[in-house]
Amino acid sequence: MRQTLFGLILLASLALAVGCSSSSGTTPSGIPSGSSSNVMEIEVNGGPAAPSSIYANGAFASATICVPGSSNCVTVNNLLVDTGSFGLRVLESAVSSLNLPTVNASNGSAAYDCVRFADGSFLWGPVQGATVTLAGETASNMPMQIISSSTANIPTSCSSGGVNENTQASLGANGILGVGLEPLDCGESCDPSGGLSSPPYPAYYTCSSIPCSPAFVSESNQVTNPVVLFPVDNNGVIVELPAVSGSAATVTGSLVFGVGTENNNQLSSSSSVFTTVCDDFTTIFEGETFAIDPSSCTGPGSFIDSGSNALYFPNVNSMFTTCPSSTPVGNLSSFYCPTSLLSLSAVNEDPTTGYQLTANFSVDNAENLFTSTSTASDAAFSTLAGPNPPGTGFDWGLPFFYGKNVYSTIDGQGVPSGLPSPPWWAY
Repeated sequence: MRQTLFGLILLASLALAVGCSSSSGTTPSGIPSGSSSNVMEIEVNGGPAAPSSIYANGAFASATICVPGSSNCVTVNNLLVDTGSFGLRVLESAVSSLNLPTVNASNGSAAYDCVRFADGSFLWGPVQGATVTLAGETASNMPMQIISSSTANIPTSCSSGGVNENTQASLGANGILGVGLEPLDCGESCDPSGGLSSPPYPAYYTCSSIPCSPAFVSESNQVTNPVVLFPVDNNGVIVELPAVSGSAATVTGSLVFGVGTENNNQLSSSSSVFTTVCDDFTTIFEGETFAIDPSSCTGPGSFIDSGSNALYFPNVNSMFTTCPSSTPVGNLSSFYCPTSLLSLSAVNEDPTTGYQLTANFSVDNAENLFTSTSTASDAAFSTLAGPNPPGTGFDWGLPFFYGKNVYSTIDGQGVPSGLPSPPWWAY
């Protein structure tokens, strides 16, 4: 879900719903000594409009985007770091000077991508090729989505009455850096060799004739998780953020590329690994089990998502008070407003091994957090939570990351011996 209110851009899951992907993958090749080129600074700093407009619990980073094979480049900052989606998506206004090359669909026409979010809002725009550098890592000839500034010719199967988040003000960022569990944003479901008789939608389109129509796009031309195109540190990421007690004005941490590929990205011996089914694991809370059905990839599974600005979970037994829709800062009905700070726990479970680990967390009154003179200008909130609809599971958003190193590995990529085959989470 995504909500905008009085200067607070409130973002939840950006995980794409167009199907899992397949990839041949690569195996990490050794551990270079003393290298830190795989570490990129991230900041929870309120976003591009701060301090006049605060993006709560958004972790932001920068990328250098170049025309392939040239020195024609721009650096784009305030990209939302999102472990719940896959691929780089950047506002057209941020890269308009580059004139990046077109990436085509399987029918030879220019490919357009549509991404819809849980609240019905969406991103629309062409797929273009670029060389992208993050810290000291480079992904060459990478397909990415350019978020179109135009509202013309957007197919109704993409927009479906939702809000077009195609400006910095509406998106709350200059783009989204999706570094989640999959290498591609659609995979074989959108590839013409994937076995489907017609392309899925909303996903990829061509607009050689109007209205734009759904189209197949080969995996090599789909919007790609940049990490898989790195030469070595290409099997996952680690999000490292310090602990936050209540709230903080800003927080600085790191996005580390690769897991087990260098001295600085080894899996800690104290970390617990959770393999996934359909990219989800299981959470048990207040006697209810939130788990995915492996036969259909449906059901209330749980996931860890830095692109969500709160902990989102169902209001089990109506035990939580939801915030009012009318407050001094706007509609807060998508957050919890308990009368006092609640100390809670849930059990996260590996759906393959049955391993369990208790996760302790706290939930505070969101209205108080956003209106108190002592916290209203803060960007980081460790106790922000809200309701997920019935039938959904736990979205462990950015508050879960504070005080942890959270590992995610990418489907199809190789990992050192002794570790499970990706994808998996660890913390």
